[in-house]
Formats: sequence, structure tokens, C-alpha cells
Amino acid sequence: AAAPGTAAPAPDPSAPAPTEEEMRRSADELRRATVPASPRQVNFAWTLDEAGARFTGRGVARFQAPRRFRLDLFGPRGETYLAAALVDGEARVPPALLERFRLPSPALLWGAVGVVEPPADARLLEASARGDETTLRYQAGDDVLEYRARGGRLQSVRRRRGSAVAESIDLTYNDQGVSRAQYRDWAAYRTLNLTTESSSDVQPFSEDTWRPAGT
Repeated sequence: AAAPGTAAPAPDPSAPAPTEEEMRRSADELRRATVPASPRQVNFAWTLDEAGARFTGRGVARFQAPRRFRLDLFGPRGETYLAAALVDGEARVPPALLERFRLPSPALLWGAVGVVEPPADARLLEASARGDETTLRYQAGDDVLEYRARGGRLQSVRRRRGSAVAESIDLTYNDQGVSRAQYRDWAAYRTLNLTTESSSDVQPFSEDTWRPAGT
């Protein structure tokens, strides 16, 4: 099924086109606004719908943005469904768990916690603003990453290949921050919903946090 299009705010036709420097400044401002100042831990409930099958459980995300991320998903009996880390863009996933769940691409994984973090080699194509809404587009290899934000908060991420959406993240917020993240892998008919149960600033994590067992 094709992903429903999410149109970005139309640019003001009377406004001059932003310069490259203005676009970079706008993109950097948004990235800084979405990066927490402290390490964070988010506990959540998750539901995975994949090609007609449904799985549920709880999980935890631990991250020191924008360089280090750890994601653990547990089943209803506490069994490990996924244990993975992302360090400087490198995914670390135990081979035994690779078949259970394919990790979202790094930009989408960061997007799930509201952080704008495109790949290091991504090229900024567009940074536009209208009112309190900002749209960023990056070229990353064969893909285009599209970020939409409102009031300095990330609302969605789309990874497009050609005219099709390959992956997407959509966020919902409450007074405490991200309350729900919905990840979709469109080709695999996979939808992962994360519902935040708690989110807090924490002390820096130990180095072994970023080395899941088996990696």
C-alpha cells in the first residue's frame, strides 16, 4: 500500500528563496532544539503489527543524543525480543536477534524519540519555514529524508526512495514530551507503535550499555 502523502507547508511565494547559509542555520537550529541536554531513558509499551501478526510487550530506550542509542524490546513474559545499539551511525545487533526484527534506519530511530539526526554524509536539499512549521529535506545516498517540525518539536520523518515512502515516523506529544511514536516500514507491512510510560533525564550510561550481549 502506498503511504498517504503528507504535504509540507507551502512556501510563501512572496518571500525570497533562502540562501544556503540560511538553510544550514535553520537546519542546525532545529537539530539543536531537538537534542536533549542530558542522557535520557524512556520506558514504553509497544505493539508490533507485521503482515497480519500482532505482538506486544514493553521496552526501554536509552540514549545520549546524538551519538549513542540503545533499544531493548521485551515480550509479555520478559523475553528479549530485540537488543540493539546505535553508535555513531553503526548498528550493533546480536546475530541471533536479527531475524526477529529489522532495526529502523538510524535517522528514523532517532526520530522515534524526537531527535533530528540525519546521516553524517547527508546533503541538505531544503530548509523552509512558514509560521512555526519547519521542513528539512536531506539527500542520503539514494534516499531523501524529510523532517517536519512544529514549534521546535519534530512531528514526522519520512525516508523516501523515488516517489515511494520506504519508512516513516509520526509523533504525538503531551506536556512531558513524546507520548507516542508510530514507525512504519511500508514495504514489509510493519507498524510499530511505542507508547511512552515514563521519560527522564539520567546519569551517563556505562560503556557496556552500547555493547549488547552477542555483538
